[in-house]
Amino acid sequence: MPLEYAKSNGESAASLFLKRVMYRFDVRNSTEHPNLVDFNFGEKCFYGRVNRRFVPIFFTNTGLNLKQFNSSNLSDGPMKAINFVVDAFNDLAQQFEKCAATGKIDKNDTFLSNLKIYKAYTDPDRTYAEYLNVVYASLINHFRSNNIKVQNFDEFIKEFIPLMNATARRFPFTQTAYTKHRMNPILTSGLAIEIADMDPVNDQEKIDSFINSNNWKFYVNACNSYGFMVDEMIPWRLVADIASSPMLQYAAAYGFNTTDQILGGGYGNVHIKYIKKFRYFLLNLYNRVKLNNFLVTETCEGKLISRTVSPKTYTKREFNRKYSKLYFLNLYCQIRFIEEESIFKESEKNTLIDDTLELYLIKGRRVALNKFELILNKPFDYRGSLTYNVRRTNLILNSSE
Repeated sequence: MPLEYAKSNGESAASLFLKRVMYRFDVRNSTEHPNLVDFNFGEKCFYGRVNRRFVPIFFTNTGLNLKQFNSSNLSDGPMKAINFVVDAFNDLAQQFEKCAATGKIDKNDTFLSNLKIYKAYTDPDRTYAEYLNVVYASLINHFRSNNIKVQNFDEFIKEFIPLMNATARRFPFTQTAYTKHRMNPILTSGLAIEIADMDPVNDQEKIDSFINSNNWKFYVNACNSYGFMVDEMIPWRLVADIASSPMLQYAAAYGFNTTDQILGGGYGNVHIKYIKKFRYFLLNLYNRVKLNNFLVTETCEGKLISRTVSPKTYTKREFNRKYSKLYFLNLYCQIRFIEEESIFKESEKNTLIDDTLELYLIKGRRVALNKFELILNKPFDYRGSLTYNVRRTNLILNSSE
């Protein structure tokens, strides 16, 4: 009887877990190359989206530039990635063409003979904006369905913070937290490309189309030779290994000779860019949550009277004058603590926020935020971290006994 792999998520957690373990076992046994990587395990889940200190980063398109792929390598429409990634893939695709033409590989393979790009670089700001619209809709629905009425921004924040406590771990609000969250695709890093458009949940299709392909071992080996990692769970996804010699040779053509140079020259800290817009994201949400007007019933001299309340509308100038940068830095730090799976005690959180605000007054916002995020962002016990996965595995196995 042939092995049965997961085809959807519509099974029990224990059943899915065991089938995914079986899938991983078979994939790892299919080839010995170390560039076959599970990006869902350990700190690899943050690859391309955090720096060496696990602070969220974004591709700046300044020191390094985006470059278009050759039209012959595209499945549909123009697509881009970081310049040295494009160069490496173009050479990889050319190698496949040569080997298919000379009969060294099966030229009739759907995906692994004539490589075509189906997905590449995705703008992280656009991705976050699309995600945030969904979050906005959910929050607005909560206010409406629970008949929550606010008269001004202060009242809105009093309702907003408890909501963050209930939801932000699973659905982060800030772009800083979203950047390293699983919902943010690795394609936003500029380092990843996909050569098929398939369902990442269907393990059976992965086995049939990739792992059992006559060209599978050649594919993994060739990717390794050109500096690409292959995503174990999404085998059509290639991710540039910016620590590998082949990929660094391609990067050197643009003046980047080391991994640190790539991270330092091509990427910036998300929190520095985001904090400039943070207040306006909240103002926008407030404007969408507040009603045009509503009735308030009060008791006056033993009688019930009703009056119409029109919630406060702020101009940008008025809003900025009433709520300072220090106010929003404090609010940002509070929300960031809620979003992170940290082990800080309440007293430690308060101390770190106070120190951050004091440092802001002395050294400015950039220095203060850099210190704050450096301390806050630790990999241990995050969802996806090594220690988290060990505990989760034990829980699932114990629950199935």
